Amino acid sequence: MQRPDTPVSWVMENDADAWPQQDSHRRAYFSACVTLTLGVLGSSVLPIPFAISKTGVLVGCLTMLLVAWANDATSCMLIRAAAATSKPTYEALAEWAGGKPLKVFTQISLLLLLWGTLCGGLALISDVGHILVVRLSAVEGYTPPLWLNGRTCMTAVALLVLYPLCLQRRMRELETAATAGVVLVVALIALLAAQAIKQDFPAIQDGQLPLWSLEVDGHLPEAFAVVGYAFYMQPMMMPLLREMPDGSAGVMVMQRAVHTTLYGVALTVYFTMGLFGASLFGQHTHGNIMVNELITGRVATAALYGCMLLYLALGMTTTQFALRQSLDLMVVGEDAQFTWLRQVVMTSITVGSSLAVALAVPDKAEKIYAVVGASAVCAVCYIIPVYIQLHMYRIHKQRQKMVQVCLQDSFVAVSTWM
Repeated sequence: MQRPDTPVSWVMENDADAWPQQDSHRRAYFSACVTLTLGVLGSSVLPIPFAISKTGVLVGCLTMLLVAWANDATSCMLIRAAAATSKPTYEALAEWAGGKPLKVFTQISLLLLLWGTLCGGLALISDVGHILVVRLSAVEGYTPPLWLNGRTCMTAVALLVLYPLCLQRRMRELETAATAGVVLVVALIALLAAQAIKQDFPAIQDGQLPLWSLEVDGHLPEAFAVVGYAFYMQPMMMPLLREMPDGSAGVMVMQRAVHTTLYGVALTVYFTMGLFGASLFGQHTHGNIMVNELITGRVATAALYGCMLLYLALGMTTTQFALRQSLDLMVVGEDAQFTWLRQVVMTSITVGSSLAVALAVPDKAEKIYAVVGASAVCAVCYIIPVYIQLHMYRIHKQRQKMVQVCLQDSFVAVSTWM
């Protein structure tokens, strides 16, 4: 809980990137929830059934609960630290707590995490595009053109959908896209649930999905890495701070949005997605659930996979926003004035470089997530926030000690005078 004596202004005077302050706290809360939800879920929902098929239902659920709690705690640490220090960015907080070395370490970790997420998300788009073309090719009477494949689908979605959305100046301007993305992922879960119930949970019936134990094989570490990676929101949350209402109300709005997103939305979505997906396919669940056959028929297949291509593009917008901001701060610093030219250049660099990697390894999305999840997520979501919190605690204790010394000196002086 925020202490009443804590300064709570992170919106700088004449900050052109700050959101207009006339909107209500309820409106800001809803906007923060849907934007953070899309940032947390993104493309992470698609590997979750694979992870649950390896960890089992009980262990997977407990792991998700633990990871959600850890991310909630460290996210609130960053919110309180930003409010107490008036440092509106992750990098500025890191420099305040650990000087230049920690700032550089934070910048590298953020770039690795966010850029790796973009690369993995685009690779998932390639997976979905490829399977769409394969399924359509299997339909009698239809032969897709030779140039139509996963790579061309990924390139088209990146350039025609993702890139224009990523040019938005403020993160809350992505609210409409975020709402549409949440609707699409709920529709996917409904489809999986209907199929699992209709088939009477086949993987559970034949023992391919362990309920109380682990499936010990070479994919188990990768499965835990996917779950550990799935709940992070800190890099996307920090830019939203400057767009929240100023004062203690903004702190409460942001913290409530974090609690709701992680415990109310992400846990529910991941558990249902993992349970229904893994119970359908068991140990044959792919690293991207869309590679498994979810539906039949040309029209239904085109509609489902087309919607998922759109969802994946929407899900990467908040990640790209955070990546672009981190890169912008690294290159020009916090005091640089906004220009549309730099906005276009930074967006082109981030989207273009991620697309190049995904074109080179379009079928390695889960491997990218595993590597990033085991390295950068640990630093950005756990180590650095805890270090910042400990630094705040040390300062608080030092101030308490100074107050005690001053009071003791005053008492001695009064006693001597009397």
